[in-house]
Amino acid sequence: MSHEIERLLRAAASDHWFIHPAKAEQILAAIALRVSAGPRSEPAFPDAQPVAMSGESRRGERMIRVVRLHGSIMPRGNMMSDMSGAVSLERFQAAFRQAAEDSSTSAIVIDIDSPGGNVSLVPETVALIRSYRSADRPIVAMANTMAASAAYWIAMAADELVVTPSGQVGSIGVYMMHQEMSTRLAEEGVKVTFAKHGPRKTEGNPYEPLDEAALRAMEEDGRQYYDMFVNDVAKGRGVPASVVRADPEAGEKHFGGGRCYSAAVAVKLGMADRVATMEETLARLSKGGRVGKRRASIERRRLALS
Repeated sequence: MSHEIERLLRAAASDHWFIHPAKAEQILAAIALRVSAGPRSEPAFPDAQPVAMSGESRRGERMIRVVRLHGSIMPRGNMMSDMSGAVSLERFQAAFRQAAEDSSTSAIVIDIDSPGGNVSLVPETVALIRSYRSADRPIVAMANTMAASAAYWIAMAADELVVTPSGQVGSIGVYMMHQEMSTRLAEEGVKVTFAKHGPRKTEGNPYEPLDEAALRAMEEDGRQYYDMFVNDVAKGRGVPASVVRADPEAGEKHFGGGRCYSAAVAVKLGMADRVATMEETLARLSKGGRVGKRRASIERRRLALS
């Protein structure tokens, strides 16, 4: 693997990621393939049309707006869109705001199929969705089929989280990676020297071992984002933060500790409100069906008995 590929992989890996680990590995592999093979001579899917960020479903007199969050989450459009279906949070925010400010909107469904992604603009997106919540216009997040990590975080801003029967939710956590290349570079006769100002300006670089102070700084940065994630989940689900943080191997009350769960299990744990398809959800909303935690608690009791 060339040094150029390694540089791109390190750049992708060194940021704070709220993403399902398996998807992260796929993204890094896609970056490596793209760099080694060079740019595409033609689009990856020449016959495919761009997926619209929003749509609508008119049921009788009720207009339900559907805003899509599909793909790996990034703050803005970038090179990963072609490789892993990245979605821009800037575009999502604009589409959501347009749906929320339309006076004809009776309900909003956030159609989510995402493993999570980069932390940038995620807390801001959560705050935006919450700012538009209204008692007479429900906002329902729909895991159709995955809402993991950053996508689950965003779903916490809605009035209700529904998971399609084959769906998954969870993966609450954050991680960074550090790749130390000094031994390999020495074997290749390569020596890297920094001309720097600032005692910690180059800490965490891949050309020398990671010292304890740099590791602590990385961990502290990640902890701050993790605390924000945990607090928003606790607020959205109406549970103590200790439940969100809990290790599933240490007790019955937990939210996975970083694991994803299937629809029925997620509802039993209190991580989601109900299991239903998109069509069932749209039909319920078109009839003015109840949205919120009271109905969800009944659903959890039903699943616990099944």
